Amino acid sequence: MRSSKTYYLPDSVDFYSTNNSESLAVDLSQSIGEILTEAIKKRGRASIAVSGGSTPIPLFKEFSLLNIDWKKVDLTLVDDRWVDPKNADSNELLVRTHLIKNKASKVNFIPLKNDSKTAKDGQKNSEEMLKNITLPFDVIVLGMGSDGHTASLFPCSDELPEGMNLNNLNCLISTSPKTASYERLSLTAKVIIDAKNVFLHLNGSSKLHTLESAMEYKDSSKMPIYTFLENGLSIFWSP
Repeated sequence: MRSSKTYYLPDSVDFYSTNNSESLAVDLSQSIGEILTEAIKKRGRASIAVSGGSTPIPLFKEFSLLNIDWKKVDLTLVDDRWVDPKNADSNELLVRTHLIKNKASKVNFIPLKNDSKTAKDGQKNSEEMLKNITLPFDVIVLGMGSDGHTASLFPCSDELPEGMNLNNLNCLISTSPKTASYERLSLTAKVIIDAKNVFLHLNGSSKLHTLESAMEYKDSSKMPIYTFLENGLSIFWSP
């Protein structure tokens, strides 16, 4: 439902809101569950990439309870920090803790992190692992930082131009953001844009201000989220 708060968003953006983050997580999980179920019916498998952070934790818990054929779902991450999977800052740990349980315990999870010393060294191996997933993704769930970054495509990163280049044939890019800790591995902009369904999951009024700023700047080098807004996605937001 579009409101006066979101007048600045492109027509290519669908906007849905609820009164609280809990009901938003329920509604978003049901929407995604329907997409995954339909994909399984059509071609026997479904694919989804999710983001880390605190915002999607309620969503992950709802995911884990969805009554779908999880063994036919391929799951990976939009991005991850190049840390041990048991590190508290690992998105892999977050997903294993909150999503891969209950009914979703049988999902086919493909992590981004491997044994290579650096994300740059490990990128090739991670790319090979992602070949087990048929692209484009059925669903990608993004988050967004106050600086307008999404995935690990940061405005302060030297690798941003390559990551945002829609002619980049790689699925992944290693990044070293100057304003965030750890080296990271991230899906490229092209892989995200090519997904059949892209959701942007947001909580808080400050995120609306960030979206408005992105539409004012109209510059992905300053606020990478702009590219994804212009290409169309569905925003699920709660105050």
